[in-house]
Amino acid sequence: MSKKDSKEAVPIEGVIDKIVQANVNNANRITQLERQIDDMMKSITENREDTNSTKAEIQTITARIESIHSLTEASIDETASKFEDSKHQWNDMNTNIKWVMEKLSQMSNPACISTIEQQNKTVYKEELDARTPMISIIENAQRPNIPTTTCTTRTQWEQPSETISYRTEPKVKRETAISPVIPVNGIKHSIIVPPASAAPAFFGKHSESPTQFLIRVEEYAESVHAWDHATLLNGISQFLRDSALEWYCQLRKSVRRPQTWRDFEGCFLAQFNSPVRKARQEQEWHQCKQKEDETINEFLVRLRLLWREQEPSESEPDLVRHLMCRMRNDLLNMVKISQNTSLDELITEVQQIEEVLYRRSKGERLSKQIKEVETLPKKNNNENNFRQTSTRWNNESRNYQVNEVTPNQYTYDQNQTTAAPNWSPQVNSYECYCCGGYGHTANICPSQYGNYRQQRNTPKSKNDRGALDERTGPAPF
Repeated sequence: MSKKDSKEAVPIEGVIDKIVQANVNNANRITQLERQIDDMMKSITENREDTNSTKAEIQTITARIESIHSLTEASIDETASKFEDSKHQWNDMNTNIKWVMEKLSQMSNPACISTIEQQNKTVYKEELDARTPMISIIENAQRPNIPTTTCTTRTQWEQPSETISYRTEPKVKRETAISPVIPVNGIKHSIIVPPASAAPAFFGKHSESPTQFLIRVEEYAESVHAWDHATLLNGISQFLRDSALEWYCQLRKSVRRPQTWRDFEGCFLAQFNSPVRKARQEQEWHQCKQKEDETINEFLVRLRLLWREQEPSESEPDLVRHLMCRMRNDLLNMVKISQNTSLDELITEVQQIEEVLYRRSKGERLSKQIKEVETLPKKNNNENNFRQTSTRWNNESRNYQVNEVTPNQYTYDQNQTTAAPNWSPQVNSYECYCCGGYGHTANICPSQYGNYRQQRNTPKSKNDRGALDERTGPAPF
């Protein structure tokens, strides 16, 4: 009974407080657990981010390793190809040296030398016999008035054949020792040794022309190295630089690697024919016109380059139409062609028109020069005559003033009031219509009496030269 009473004695409020306290404790524990779970989630996400960053770094390192590996392989291939080329060149040089040594050994043989000398003597004698009549004809033509004599004179071609062969013997030896054609592996062909800077190179810039580079590298590989298209495709990396070389290394390692040279040309043009270059060429195409100092052949080369880039689907009649539209007006006005005229016919006719215009301009220049030459002596003669006249007038006026002091040198007439000098006419001199004298004109005539009397009637000082002349001169009649 006591136990039951004790249990029943617990109040309800205490029980409620205990339940509330238990709930609070449980809520605190739940919040702590939630915080722990959040911390764990944060650590997990950080670990995932670190893992992803590590994977990205690993991928970049792998890509770098692959690019370095591709560059290494390309350099190894290039070195191997250069080694093979140098090996072939070394073998060819050895073959040529052996062949030259054999020739030298054969030439050093006395019997061979005597045979060569004998052959040279016979050949030179035949040439001498063929040239002797021609020399005599030339000498007779150059000396038509000199009589022929019976004396035996020898020209340089009539000297003994022994001395002539002795003079030309070293030259013949040099000609036989040096051969213009060198056999390589049993095949005779000429060797082209280009300079080191002659190899074409492409850097991948906007200012470079990919089409021109492909044509140049194909000709270079064919003429210098005798490569076919397959060999050129394998060694094209030797002619690429900077961004073009990087593009080729990436293309070589990719799945889309071209297997033929034509496929490579298509990929190369698609990669490096940039939009900037296309826009620039399009602007040049719209502004392309023939210049004043540009011939039709030069303009056709420039127009065809842009035409192939801008209109690849057009044919030759379209090019003729473009050429007619962009030609100079002076040429276009003189062209007479039909609608079906070919490009060669048009170029031929325009060249003839250019020749006519050139001759016309040349004739105009010559006529202008002739006119200038004709007018120049007249100017010089006028200037010289004026100078001679002025000089003669100064001398004669000076003599006239001096001769006034010595009047015996003049002849006086009873009917004249003044003394006149005895001037004799001279050849190629002017005649004065005022006084009838020679060597001057009327506007500078010294015998204008009014001016002369006015000058003599002016008062002068007794120490003046004019006053002295008047005192010492003769009295007028």
